[in-house]
Amino acid sequence: MSQVSKFLRNLLFFLIIVVIVDSLLGYSLQTIYFSQKKGQFAQTTYSVDSTHQDVLIFGSSRAVRHYSPSIISKALHLSCYNVGRDGQMIPYYAALQETIFKRYKPKLVILDINPWELSPGEEKYEKLSILFPYCRQHPELTSYMSNSSSPWEKYKLLSRTYPYNSSLFILGYNTIFAGKVQEDDNGYVPLPGQMSQAALNDYNERVKNSSENEGDESTVIDERALAYYEQFLRNTDKANIKTYVVISPMPLKQATNYNIRKFMQVASKFRNVTFLNYSIDPKYNYQYAKFADIFHLNKQGSEEFTNDLIQQIK
Repeated sequence: MSQVSKFLRNLLFFLIIVVIVDSLLGYSLQTIYFSQKKGQFAQTTYSVDSTHQDVLIFGSSRAVRHYSPSIISKALHLSCYNVGRDGQMIPYYAALQETIFKRYKPKLVILDINPWELSPGEEKYEKLSILFPYCRQHPELTSYMSNSSSPWEKYKLLSRTYPYNSSLFILGYNTIFAGKVQEDDNGYVPLPGQMSQAALNDYNERVKNSSENEGDESTVIDERALAYYEQFLRNTDKANIKTYVVISPMPLKQATNYNIRKFMQVASKFRNVTFLNYSIDPKYNYQYAKFADIFHLNKQGSEEFTNDLIQQIK
């Protein structure tokens, strides 16, 4: 046997071993991942595969912390689930919405949005990796991965273990310390405690001293993210779903900058959409006792805000 033939035989044998190991390890990780009962993976799996509620709340960690489905359900006599996800932005909302809408259409949608989500940067696309475990069962998600920062993602997904690479630490923790994983209330996970006056003052000073552009017509925005935002609203419009786009409360009053105006401009195209900006509401601005940190309301504040929002919806 020639050296070339021997090399090719060994290479083929090696590749077969790699595929077998990848398949076995991937199947094990898949089993552990989809057996999660609590925590962010369990919430995402439920959001992707099992939601059936009348009202869905989309957004980032501010959605997860700010909207109580139980309060909404009791007031509106509609079932409700919070499909928000920590750290995510507009591309995730659009991807998740497309997958959910293939199964069913809710009666009402709330989209919590943040002004900084239109800032340029690839991080919001890289974070779509949390949807890798769902791509085999939901091929529509692959297009979002193809539009991410790496054009190779769809090829990497041929691996059975790759979708779980970024989940290993949390999977291990949730499996070993399952009793410590916080229970959610239909996707809602309120924060305890409250900010101090000193923390608010420090944050206020840092904002004043910041050299960041407040946002005007010369501001560079992420046009892809803006297109996903418009796609999200167009999908609810086509399905005739009443939709509320909400900037939920912030500890400091926010200037109505260029990013916010772009959000409002797009929302105004759709008759089914109502835009609500609570970032300038004096009931919450500078009311540090209603916040857990500089980004999130605490449990007391979130329940108060949810009730305020219900009055707008009614």
